[in-house]
Amino acid sequence: MGPRPVDRKARAGGDAAGSGVDKVTARLRRAWGESPFYQAQLNGPAPDRFAFMPVDPRTPNAQFAAMLRDGKFAVGGQTAECDGELDRVWDRLSAPGPLYAYLHEFVWLRHAGALGKDGVEPARTLTRGWLDRFEKWSPAPWAPMTTAERLILLCCHAGPVLKGMDALWRSRVLASMARQVRHLARAGWRSETAEARLSGAFGLTIAGFCLPGCAGEGDRGIELLRRELRLQMRPDGGHVSGDPSRQLALLIRLQMVVRAVEKSRGSAPGFLTHAEARAAAFLNLFRVGDGRLALFNGGYEDDPAAVEAALQSVDEADAPTGFARHSGFQRLSAGRVCLIANTGPAVRRREPRQDGRSGTADDKPATRGVGAFHLSSGRARIVGNCGSGAHLSADWASALRDENAQSTVSAGDGGPTLVADLEPAHRRGEDARGQLLEIERVAGDGAGEDPARHLRVFFLAAEGGDLRGRDVFSGPLADEADRLAIRFHLHPSVKAALSADRRTVVLTTATSETWRFRADGAGVTLERSVYCGEGGAPARSDQIVLTPRLDARDVCGGLAVRWGFKRADF
Repeated sequence: MGPRPVDRKARAGGDAAGSGVDKVTARLRRAWGESPFYQAQLNGPAPDRFAFMPVDPRTPNAQFAAMLRDGKFAVGGQTAECDGELDRVWDRLSAPGPLYAYLHEFVWLRHAGALGKDGVEPARTLTRGWLDRFEKWSPAPWAPMTTAERLILLCCHAGPVLKGMDALWRSRVLASMARQVRHLARAGWRSETAEARLSGAFGLTIAGFCLPGCAGEGDRGIELLRRELRLQMRPDGGHVSGDPSRQLALLIRLQMVVRAVEKSRGSAPGFLTHAEARAAAFLNLFRVGDGRLALFNGGYEDDPAAVEAALQSVDEADAPTGFARHSGFQRLSAGRVCLIANTGPAVRRREPRQDGRSGTADDKPATRGVGAFHLSSGRARIVGNCGSGAHLSADWASALRDENAQSTVSAGDGGPTLVADLEPAHRRGEDARGQLLEIERVAGDGAGEDPARHLRVFFLAAEGGDLRGRDVFSGPLADEADRLAIRFHLHPSVKAALSADRRTVVLTTATSETWRFRADGAGVTLERSVYCGEGGAPARSDQIVLTPRLDARDVCGGLAVRWGFKRADF
């Protein structure tokens, strides 16, 4: 739950006091964590083995594996070099950020597997270096979310760290993991963000049932999961963020929990197996022809192998019906063509911290992508959103959440408000000719005589080669057309050319299909865009931008812009 509303005038001059309270609280927590009294609470049985090791379906990254081998790390614009002494990297980390999270969460351990035998020594060296410096409680390295992620990665990939080593080393590693589990059981539920609480619950449950002697903490994790899933998972199985990548992570962790509990107890609680089935069915709604995920609300295309493995648990009875009413997504499919549209309200989340994860600022919209959509034909992506900047600097993350980075209608600085906190209305119909989807949103409370309204209509022909769209603006929006832009962000693999009449754009996809985009009632331009859907450096791409004309009125006095994508052979 976000912070309580605060009167800004009342707080004028009070920020310093608030900051002082936070500093005092942090000092008290540090003093308690480092005290022998708290350290004694973390003591307990030391495991000598793993009772269960979950399967991590994500594919190791060759680039990150090479960095591990060479001792040169570069993550999210931050770098660190070890000059031949790999364990020195722990001394060269600056303030928390993407690289700090990558190292302290042991994400590198997943990629060590790509090196085979050559990855064993770097994995052990980094683990030993971490234990030498952080084996006892420390505020940032033992933060609940960081600890939970580290425990999960160790449970999945501890083989290179432990295999062939003596009993003393194995005991040291496993005893440290057990202490971290006990710490998580005491501190995880106090995390300030929903993301951290859910991660902590997963880490506590998975590690609790993987390490002998920690089943009590595992049971505590199950109860925390029961609470967090009730708060963060909608009835249709979707995570409240509306982020397909977080949905994939949710499903993978649920599957790890279910398998670990089944290994220990023979069966898992019904709410876990039910949540697993619903999460898998919802994730399947976002999978497109190339096996990856459509981009919405800060997600990535993600790992197709992980998507395929995670969806093995989809039961035919739980197969998606093409819509998620509670989460606000609709999927239209015909022939090889797939269209996925965001019909829900703007998703609210916390501003990212410096390390790219949820932070401590006031809640703000994650994206303003109402009406944004993904369009693909077979394995070729055509239109989508710009992706996520969570792995980049804060400026990138903020820019890619903006409406301008989504394939929908946006307003320039000082332009009219297109989105309110009201839930948009949507209607869907289907007949022999094709499928129709309408999304309507109202700015303000909609109670005035002439409220500002935006209606977006999609019609996908039954054979799939023809998508027709319409954006209708009424009320004040219709009189401020020069401040509106209708954007269609093209995938970097699409080659686009604007015709001489400046009304048609010829598109060539990665699979050599030719599509023609045409618009009426608006000026058409082809502009530069960026694409961050693969999680690496931003890639150059193009976007089609429509500027509505003031004379493009419909019979009801609204301003109407018609557009469409049509395959050349259709």
